[in-house]
Amino acid sequence: MSDFLSKFNKDKYDDLVNEKEDKEIKDKKEEKSVKQEKIETQRKQEEQASAAESEETVPERDTPLKSESNSSRSSRRQDAEEEVEIDQDYRKKKRRRMWLIISGTVLACVLIFFIYYMLVHVKVENFVDKPVSEARSWASENDVEVELAQEYSMEYDANQIISQSVSPGEKIRKGKTLQLTSSLGADPEEVIPLVDFSEMTHEEAQTWIDENKAENLQMVTEYSDDIEEGGFIQFSIRDSNIDESEYKRKDSAAVYYSKGKEVFEKNINIPDFAGVAKEEVEKWAETNEIEMTYEESDSDTIEAGNIISQSEAPDEKIAKRDKMKVVVSLGEATEVPNFGELTPEEAVANYPDLLVTVKHKFSTDVSYGTLISQSVEAGTKLTDKDNKNITVTYSEGSPYLRDFRGQLEGDLPRLFYEEYHSKGADINYIVKYVDSPEVKGTVVDMGVFNEFVRMTYTVEIRISNNASAAPNPSDYFEDAPEDYVVGGGPEQSVESDESDEVYEK
Repeated sequence: MSDFLSKFNKDKYDDLVNEKEDKEIKDKKEEKSVKQEKIETQRKQEEQASAAESEETVPERDTPLKSESNSSRSSRRQDAEEEVEIDQDYRKKKRRRMWLIISGTVLACVLIFFIYYMLVHVKVENFVDKPVSEARSWASENDVEVELAQEYSMEYDANQIISQSVSPGEKIRKGKTLQLTSSLGADPEEVIPLVDFSEMTHEEAQTWIDENKAENLQMVTEYSDDIEEGGFIQFSIRDSNIDESEYKRKDSAAVYYSKGKEVFEKNINIPDFAGVAKEEVEKWAETNEIEMTYEESDSDTIEAGNIISQSEAPDEKIAKRDKMKVVVSLGEATEVPNFGELTPEEAVANYPDLLVTVKHKFSTDVSYGTLISQSVEAGTKLTDKDNKNITVTYSEGSPYLRDFRGQLEGDLPRLFYEEYHSKGADINYIVKYVDSPEVKGTVVDMGVFNEFVRMTYTVEIRISNNASAAPNPSDYFEDAPEDYVVGGGPEQSVESDESDEVYEK
C-alpha cells in the first residue's frame, strides 16, 4: 500500500478522473445507440405489422389474386422474420453492463476516497520508552505537530517518552497535534539515604547507583599500592558543607574503588649516565616517571655533580614507576689523618685542605703532647660539600700551678682561665688581703706555687691592701733588706689573723 501511495500523485489522479468521465460518456453513447436500434427495430416491426393488416383488409377479387396475395404476404412476412432477429439476452447484458458501470464507479470512488484518506492520514507509531528526538523526527517527516509535556519519573530515563495521546497503530490526520509526555528523569531535589559503600563491592555499588538514579554520584577506579583490586578507597562529596545524611540526587559525589597496583610494561630504554650531569638524569627520570634515588660519593676522576655509576645497566629496559639508583660524584675527597701520629705543628702544616684547630688540655691520664681526641674520625673522607673544620686536642699533662706573685688582682681571672679553665683543669683561688709594703692589689704571696697540683684544686692568694705605698713599689723592693721576702717573711708571720680579709675567687 505504501508503494501504491508513493506512486500515486495528482497527475495520475486527474488521469483517473478523466478516464472515468470518458468511460461514462462512452457508456451513455452506447446506451443511446442501443435505444435507437431498439426504437428502429420496433418501428420496422410496427410498419411490417401495419402492412400485413392492410393487405388482409383488401377484398379478394378473385381466388387467384387472393391466393397470390396471400402467398406474397406470407413470403414478405417470411422475409421480415428472416431479416429481424430479436436477441433474448439483450436486456440481461444491458443490465449486467449497467451494474458493471455502477460497480466500477463505486469502486473508483472508494479507491479515490481511500487514496485521499491515506494521503492526509498517517499511522502513529509506538513512541513509549523511545527518545523524544525520534518522535520529533517522525512528526517532522509526516507533517504532524508535537506538543510535549514533561514530568519526573523513576521508571524512564530523561528525554524518554512516557505516554502519547494517540495509541500506537491508530491514524492521525496530517497537520494535527500529537501530545507526548516525556521524562525529566529522577527528581534531583530528592534526598537519597546513602549506604555504607565500604561494605559493598564495586558491582554492588554500581547497581545501587543505577537503581537510585544517582547520576551525579560517579564511580571512580584508581590504582593503589595499598588496597587490593576491587577494594573500597573512599567516598567524598564535592561540597564539603553537605552532610551525608542530607545528600540529594543533584549533589556531585564520587566513590573510589581500587584497581590494584599499576603494572607497566618494561619499554623504557636506560641510557648510560656515566659522567652525565645530575640535572640531565633528573629530567629523564621526571619525563619517564622513574623513582630515582641519588647517592653521593667522592671520586678522583669524575667531576663533582656528575654520575659515577648506576644501578641498572645501560640499554636495559625499565618500566614506568620502577626504582633506580645512581651515584653522584662529590669530587675529590681529603682523607682525615690520625692526628695522634702528628705533632700539633704538623697537624696544621701538613693538611692545608683541612681547617685544623689545635687545643691543649690538662690530663692526669694522658702524657704531655699525646693526642687526646679529634673531632672527625681518622680515615673519613671529606669533600667540598662537607664541613672540613677539625678540632684536635693534645694533652698538657698534669696541671702545674705557676707563680703569680707580682701580678695584679685584676689579671687573676684571665690568667686562671687561660692557664687552667680553658684547658680542662678546675683550678680556683681564694683571696686574702694583707698589710704589705707593695701597692694595693698586688699579689704578694700564694699558698702553693710552681708545683703540680690535682685537676681540681683551690689555692690561697694573698693581696696587698696598702693604699699608701709608693707608686713604684719595685724601687722600694730594690732598697729593702736582704732578709725581706716578698710574699713571706717575718712581716707576715707577725700579722694578726684577725686583720686578714679572705675572699674566694
